[in-house]
Amino acid sequence: MERKYSQQHEKLEKALGYSFTNKDHLLLALTHSTYAYEHRKLGVVSNQRLEFLGDAILDFIIGEEIYKSKSSWDEGKLSKTRALVVCEKTLSKVAEELLVGNLLFLGKGEEGTGGREKISTLADTMESLFAAIYLDGGFDAAKEVILRCLRPYIDQALHGELIFDYKSRLLEKAQMKNDPHRVLFDVVREDGPVHDRVFEVAVLIDGQEVVRAEGRSKKQAEQEASRLALEIWKQ
Repeated sequence: MERKYSQQHEKLEKALGYSFTNKDHLLLALTHSTYAYEHRKLGVVSNQRLEFLGDAILDFIIGEEIYKSKSSWDEGKLSKTRALVVCEKTLSKVAEELLVGNLLFLGKGEEGTGGREKISTLADTMESLFAAIYLDGGFDAAKEVILRCLRPYIDQALHGELIFDYKSRLLEKAQMKNDPHRVLFDVVREDGPVHDRVFEVAVLIDGQEVVRAEGRSKKQAEQEASRLALEIWKQ
């Protein structure tokens, strides 16, 4: 994949709500270490330094937002809430919404092992993108984009609704003393080669199947199935 600005990158800018003055900042943010290694003779570098900077910027901006929103919370609760927002799961979800994975510059090996869908890679890239915006347009520009991208997750966290361990939450809900239920997880299907496996898991409550979900690991499928089961339970 040639590393140059394209219409697809312009679409990403529109989705972010920010147009880079220096497009090289954007291209660097999307450059994985494996691509940089394969093209090192051309002087290509990776987004790892941007990732470091983006992590610090995110911590401050999200921390400030939570601090201003919850004046009665102590340090411990503020820190835990920030950690829910500034985490791999949240950032990778934002990346998926923006279709960032399609635009990554990856090495051939990483490309072949599903690098465009790896949660850690997507989360790291979002940190790099936020840092790139900071370098390109300044702190206010970065803050505006970060808060816009993460607003739904910030609001959920502030209301105690941002929960990623859905399986534990489902099991906890099922064991309520006044109305206990038996929950089981059943792997009903495994497909694909070893490096690109897909699992399908069913959730059974009191012996009855209530929902199925897929994931690239058994754990991921169980989490997604649990999330869907909790949604059904609400209804």
